[in-house]
Amino acid sequence: MTVASAALLGGGCFVVDTGHLDDLRNGGADAGMSDAQMPDEDSGTGGEQLNDACGGDIAEYIVLSASTTTPMPVSTRGLSNRISSCGSRDAPGNDGFIAIQVQAGEKWHFHVIPDPSVEDNDRDPFLYLLDSRCRNTACEHSSDACVGSGDEHFAFVAPTGGTWYLGIDDRMAGGGDYLVGAYRLFCDGGEAQHGEACDGSATCNIDCREILDESRSSEQLPNDNEIEANFLEFPATQTLTISGDIGGGNCTYPDVYNFSVANDSTRLVVDILKTDGSTCDSGSLTPFDIVLRNSAGEVRASAQTNATTGCSELRVDGLDAANYFLYLEHDEPLERLIPYRLRITQML
Repeated sequence: MTVASAALLGGGCFVVDTGHLDDLRNGGADAGMSDAQMPDEDSGTGGEQLNDACGGDIAEYIVLSASTTTPMPVSTRGLSNRISSCGSRDAPGNDGFIAIQVQAGEKWHFHVIPDPSVEDNDRDPFLYLLDSRCRNTACEHSSDACVGSGDEHFAFVAPTGGTWYLGIDDRMAGGGDYLVGAYRLFCDGGEAQHGEACDGSATCNIDCREILDESRSSEQLPNDNEIEANFLEFPATQTLTISGDIGGGNCTYPDVYNFSVANDSTRLVVDILKTDGSTCDSGSLTPFDIVLRNSAGEVRASAQTNATTGCSELRVDGLDAANYFLYLEHDEPLERLIPYRLRITQML
């Protein structure tokens, strides 16, 4: 399940951190913006009109190289639909872009919601990030997880330095007004920033991920991306059982778990358990897939289903000693929370 620190009030895509929700709803422009970029109070819209072209003269953009201090009100009204699809997903709304200047390896976290302070602003935002070539065919970094006006957000580790373009689009035609948050992450042992699961606490590892073990086996929120994934610390038996919830709010955000394999040729076995500890015996208990990815984001093992029970499971042989991510994924938005228990075993 996802806890968002920025969400639309009431019926959002996740359990809401209400403190940050107030910031998101009531915040203004970033303190680093120039006077020319500040919202025009007489414009009748929620914020600064964005540039609808990706690439070109950097002076034409709102430019960020550090975190926004408060969410930025921006508008795509009066712009055009420059990009009608991102990867395989349709995005017929007007496009607006913010330039993000990064160094290779930097970690960022991005959010967008429709601006709740603007009337007649019923939107379904689509958030994506393009490199300096502005190619929208792959669309590897994007969020279109929620049905309707929920909070779209994603984490990003910059593979290269330079200028990237954060695209604010919509599944509905036309333009709208939005609140955008952009957060650069440091994981420096200080206070946890928005976009970090933790930082410097006793239950936090060196990568700012919450640790799950035998004594602390419940999912820690948020954990819907690799940066904020829960880290699994296996006991001597190499079997760990954890619990959590997935879904809620009509969104498709995954639950993500990180773990390390110490020995080559390791076999990984993942089973869903019922509440009484027995193995899942009905596919209705697992309306999600279990997928294994390596640290490069490549799928190491695709979703598997038990031929007899219809339950999701995973059986992977020959894993190299490396770092991996276990994803619980669902393509269809889930309105209610689905509890689960997951038993993960490593064996030689």
